[in-house]
Amino acid sequence: MDKEERFQKGEKTCWVSIWVNLALTIFKALAGILGRSQAMTADAAHSFSDICSDVVALVSLKIAKKPVDERHPYGHGKIEAIAAAAVGGMVALVGVTILWMAVQTIPGRVIRIPGAIALVAALISILVKEALFQYTVRVGKRLGSPVVVANAWHHRSDAFSSVVALVGITGARMGYPILDPLTGVAVSLFVVKVAYNIVLGAFHQLMDTSPGVEVLARITQIAEEVPGVEHVHEIKARRTGQYLLVDLKLEVDPGTSVAMGHTIAGEVKHKIVKNMGDVADVMVHINPHKHHPPHRHPGTTD
Repeated sequence: MDKEERFQKGEKTCWVSIWVNLALTIFKALAGILGRSQAMTADAAHSFSDICSDVVALVSLKIAKKPVDERHPYGHGKIEAIAAAAVGGMVALVGVTILWMAVQTIPGRVIRIPGAIALVAALISILVKEALFQYTVRVGKRLGSPVVVANAWHHRSDAFSSVVALVGITGARMGYPILDPLTGVAVSLFVVKVAYNIVLGAFHQLMDTSPGVEVLARITQIAEEVPGVEHVHEIKARRTGQYLLVDLKLEVDPGTSVAMGHTIAGEVKHKIVKNMGDVADVMVHINPHKHHPPHRHPGTTD
């Protein structure tokens, strides 16, 4: 798919998430209040934070798709990693808030048995948020978008927090009301762990971490299949949003002309971009093969 189509799919995912999370937030907040459930109220706050992360993801995708300009010769793709880190920060804030709410409830012993509506809300939330996670993460991975993938894990964290809330609500209704606020504590710890993973992944991209051995091996294989390429001497790659920027050093016959070397480099770039799909640009440097005997033109002597 072309660049415009990639970003349209990412933006569509964000809009779907915004409307689903808005409906869930209202429903779970009402269920938490009417059902007298601390865990469900905390879960509603988590769903609201998902709306915020959806908006951040949407804005970052609109910025990331801007074309290369004089001040941004490598494009605007890094904004996705920055936005992913921001989403991680939001998730962490939600985790801390849930922890504070739960801890405040326990010593005050303001513990009431949750109503059935809170139980129903938890079940619906689990099903809806897991479906939203599967949809979002599938799109995010297909696009290679860090902010969409981070947003998907925000949805998954909401689904898991609803699972914990369900356990707490069920336990409270069975005669163990202390389980409701205690599960709020468990939810908060899980959410903070998700936030850590999201932020760590974003920092890896901002630090130009290599995409992995498998990706580099595939690029090397494609380059070495081009006629005239003796060997890939060095390869580096870094991710900028949904795309990879690749630097290659190729070795060719020492007798290869400058014009032929330029043609080989162009063919290598073309094949990598065509076959990899998520490679935006390839910088190719041509070197003479160190262990290849120099080409002799007819009539030359020692």
